[in-house]
Amino acid sequence: MDVITRFSPLVRKGLRFRDRFEQAKRSVEPVDFEWYPYDSFVNLFPIQNLLRSAERSIEELAADRPVLDAGAGDGALSLFLESLGHRVHAIDSSGTNMNRMLGIRKLAAHFQSQIRIQDIDIDGRFELTERYGLAMFLGTLYHLKNPWYALETIAGHARFCLLSTRVARFSPDRQLRLDAAPVAYLLDPAECNFDMTNYWIFSPPGLLRLCARTGWAVRGAVNTGAAESDTSSQGADERMFLLLESER
Repeated sequence: MDVITRFSPLVRKGLRFRDRFEQAKRSVEPVDFEWYPYDSFVNLFPIQNLLRSAERSIEELAADRPVLDAGAGDGALSLFLESLGHRVHAIDSSGTNMNRMLGIRKLAAHFQSQIRIQDIDIDGRFELTERYGLAMFLGTLYHLKNPWYALETIAGHARFCLLSTRVARFSPDRQLRLDAAPVAYLLDPAECNFDMTNYWIFSPPGLLRLCARTGWAVRGAVNTGAAESDTSSQGADERMFLLLESER
């Protein structure tokens, strides 16, 4: 990790807020559910690299409009962005959220937060009613049966989007290269981390094609993780982060 990224204001503020966030989880325990197990704040490192290469900032992207956090989990980034002064709308689906959205609601109450929390199935034919400066759509796309509709809907309501999802360059048996074509691989229910909510793993060209077809222009891209990635192996996980601008 380069020093410029590590000591950027966004990352430094995020890591400080992570301490508050983890302390908040401890302060509301014991709870009768499981917290989201992954560290959402690690996304700030590739996001900062992406913003730096595009010569943008979160503040410029959001402008004076609310920020949408689609697939908000326990609300880590929603609450962080609110701490930076942004109005935030957090959406997730209680049907697939690992604690039925109890986590984000308890933490919002703890922080006396004003974020707007909505239980919306973003894998259905959902509707958005607001106009957003920025949408955060991180780590959610490959959990959707219908990623096309989700991206197209968000493109109609947000000017910018920070998107991340798992991508792959090889098939599971490594006999087929995927990254030479704009394709997607449909997972077996137990094939990737034994998570039946994992569906489509795009090749990098496939993800770029999907974004273009759903109304987005790519303004920047950063890849993290395995260089020789495949669709299923835990040790061959590659993520692609995109800065998108709506053309709708």
